[in-house]
Amino acid sequence: MQYLKEEVKKAIVKSAIKEFKEKSYTKASMRSIAKNAGVTVGNIYRYFDNKDDLFNFIVDPVWNDLERVMFEHYTMSADLFPITEIITSVMDIYKRSNNELFILFQNSAGSKYGNFKERLIGLIEKRIKGEYLPILKENNRNLDDKFIFYIISNAIVDSVYIIMKECDDDFKRAESLIKQTITIFFNDLAKRI
Repeated sequence: MQYLKEEVKKAIVKSAIKEFKEKSYTKASMRSIAKNAGVTVGNIYRYFDNKDDLFNFIVDPVWNDLERVMFEHYTMSADLFPITEIITSVMDIYKRSNNELFILFQNSAGSKYGNFKERLIGLIEKRIKGEYLPILKENNRNLDDKFIFYIISNAIVDSVYIIMKECDDDFKRAESLIKQTITIFFNDLAKRI
């Protein structure tokens, strides 16, 4: 019986992240991943069933973390979305997994995450609606068109992506820009919509 070695698996994953980031999911080659990891293609299949399995192994944890962050309990402060807590959690994910986030945003077409942006927008939209609809109802305000929550969510996702792309691994700058952007979107939002 042959035992799987953790360092071999790590080399494969590191090579795959580089390949998926540079070439995308659809253009990534298991042969190239193997070559750059210093293993045979057959050896990759001892660790992963196929390219999908390898890709999902890399990005599933990031998606799961984002999903968890969107629905963790954060307390609204006055009329402000729970910015600080959410940004801190998202920045932790970004610092830990900025390459994987880039892959999800930019290079996941053809995988089960090909609609990553829409899925992320949906998570944010659901959270914003959950926070703001009760506030509006409590203040006897009727929102004419709830599609505004989708528009805001889309703008947030686009903004965060642009910031991540611009800042790469300059996490301090990225966090500052994300905080400023989110504050602009949410400061007194319940009064503005």
